[in-house]
Amino acid sequence: MKAALYLAPLFLLLVACSSTQTVTPYAQLQKPAAVLADVMKNYTETTTNCLEYGGGGKARGHYYCSGVLVRAVDDGAFNPWMYSPTAVKIGATSYSWIRQDVSQTQLYHPAGFILRNRIDAVAHGIPGLESGFICLYPFDAATSVNNGHQGCGYLGRRTGNSPPTAPDDDNSKYAWGSCEGMGITTARQWDNHFQSVGYARSRQCSWNIDSQHGWNNMIASREDFPDLNTVWNEILLNNYGDGGQMPKYIAAFFYDVKKQGGLAAARNFQTKMNSAGYNVPILRLDFTAATANRFTYVAADQAVAQ
Repeated sequence: MKAALYLAPLFLLLVACSSTQTVTPYAQLQKPAAVLADVMKNYTETTTNCLEYGGGGKARGHYYCSGVLVRAVDDGAFNPWMYSPTAVKIGATSYSWIRQDVSQTQLYHPAGFILRNRIDAVAHGIPGLESGFICLYPFDAATSVNNGHQGCGYLGRRTGNSPPTAPDDDNSKYAWGSCEGMGITTARQWDNHFQSVGYARSRQCSWNIDSQHGWNNMIASREDFPDLNTVWNEILLNNYGDGGQMPKYIAAFFYDVKKQGGLAAARNFQTKMNSAGYNVPILRLDFTAATANRFTYVAADQAVAQ
């Protein structure tokens, strides 16, 4: 009986403390300053030679160690990392990739999330996707109407490279592109083909995601069509399950400061992430700012304490 009497005040104290807590502490894999430092390092990096970690010097696409891989997404009655009906239909989800040497002035939606790249994940000992990356396009390719090879095939034609058989510990069994199978191997050839189809974005051929040459061609082709710098590029990532395991790979949420509704959406995303067990910061993205200030962190933007 005495033990119960001694425990009662402690119980009341715990209840009182819990009633004043407004934010439940969840896993914070990195502090905001570290996230921002990684994002800006990657955004300003212009390497063309990413190599697979522990892969014996195997070449990987530029996304693997540089640039910022983002998914711009609607704010709705769903978690932003879950797969849309279109993504479920084609078996892959669309992302975009931004870097200081890529001419691009906006993204599809005013807010979204940033995926941590593999090299940063290894450096910090935290989760980072190693595989599942398929192809890239210089411009948004209307992949919702292209059912060939998870959105990476050439519309109306069954041609391209066959993905080689490879172990599950790298990306070789996913990486694929349709350009080489059509005899298109240079940026000039890609440009000529794009012009020949009347600049129809749904008629682009895709580059293999792990072809460094393809990445260089993508960057060069964007420079060749400056009138399309408001159109984002597109990367296809293989779906895993229903998307529920994606939060651990998300480094941050972002919003475009020049678009209405971005901050409110990013705050909603951050709150949903908190409920899923992770705490990541919101970053501002300003395509009109100097390169050194392209991404910034502002404490007042956060819906969840950092």
